[in-house]
Amino acid sequence: MNEHLHVVVIAGGSGTRFWPLSRKACPKQLLTLGGQETLIAGTFHRVAPLVASARWWMAVGQSHAEACRVAVPEVPADQLVVEPQAKNTAPAVGLAAVHLLARDPEAIMVVLPADHHVADVAGFNAAIAAAAELAAHGPIVTLGVTPSRPDTGYGYIQRGGAEPRATGAFRVRRFCEKPDLERAKGFLAEGGYDWNAGIFVMQARTVLAEMQRQIPGVHEGLMRVAGALGTPTYAATLAAAFASMKSVSIDYGVMEGAREVCVVPVSCGWSDVGSFNALDSILGRDSDGNVVAGRAVAIDSHGCVLYAGPGQVVAAIGVHDLAVIHTADATLVVPVERAQDVRAALAKLGEKGWSEYL
Repeated sequence: MNEHLHVVVIAGGSGTRFWPLSRKACPKQLLTLGGQETLIAGTFHRVAPLVASARWWMAVGQSHAEACRVAVPEVPADQLVVEPQAKNTAPAVGLAAVHLLARDPEAIMVVLPADHHVADVAGFNAAIAAAAELAAHGPIVTLGVTPSRPDTGYGYIQRGGAEPRATGAFRVRRFCEKPDLERAKGFLAEGGYDWNAGIFVMQARTVLAEMQRQIPGVHEGLMRVAGALGTPTYAATLAAAFASMKSVSIDYGVMEGAREVCVVPVSCGWSDVGSFNALDSILGRDSDGNVVAGRAVAIDSHGCVLYAGPGQVVAAIGVHDLAVIHTADATLVVPVERAQDVRAALAKLGEKGWSEYL
């Protein structure tokens, strides 16, 4: 594969919708969720056929840097890019791009969230490879996941015309915010819409040029950091630069207004594992539609998600469409249709001063 292709995994999220499994000290990317490795390790390992570990990079916050490093020891120590404070994904991607350009002026970066699941790894990698070939010509390329249902939890990408420089790729007409159910149904009925998976492939210099044009304050801070690379003032310069930057996502700050964005549609069993109701993408469902993990049993129950942590047991009898997540010190019970609302419980725990459970 292209010797200038690098993988950058963004590992700054907290995964609050996976409480009580995810906590401040153990965010979602460090969970195994029924697999043999953490989600962040799986993110790197699935692209190993395309990119050797010598070109693996991780952008991570200070509080989780050591745990993420331990989870993926193959990432070179000097390619662990630590953010001094959380400022959303645009500054994180920009900081990684600054480091990449210092190492490889022709760098093409594959930006991946740390906590997703992919069933068809070969299909996923084929799409990444196609996106990388197209990105070498200059455009920013995103992967668009073929929607399997009118989901309201994802943003959407509307395709434009076919991209002549790559078979199966399209120009991006527009990015769409997370829709309500009726609008999501309309997207699927109309066709030509894909889920925005937050996966981008682009030249490092291209994304920095877009930041200079669209979010100049962030770019100015990044250039100060670039000037301090390899010097004793790097840490202080980085801290000051991030303190001055606004918090902005890569989607809003760059992608929605970028001059040239293309999309490579892919159907690969992708899930952002955004809530407990999405665990079926990893664990599957039994004949009654239940997702069962750990020592959990479902009797005359349908459409439930039952998760028993180590040393715990969960038994559900005569219930339907309910998520029961049981750990050593906390238990969550919520209708699966409201699994996205877990943050409300965290807010209430915080109000009560029970921060040890967050």
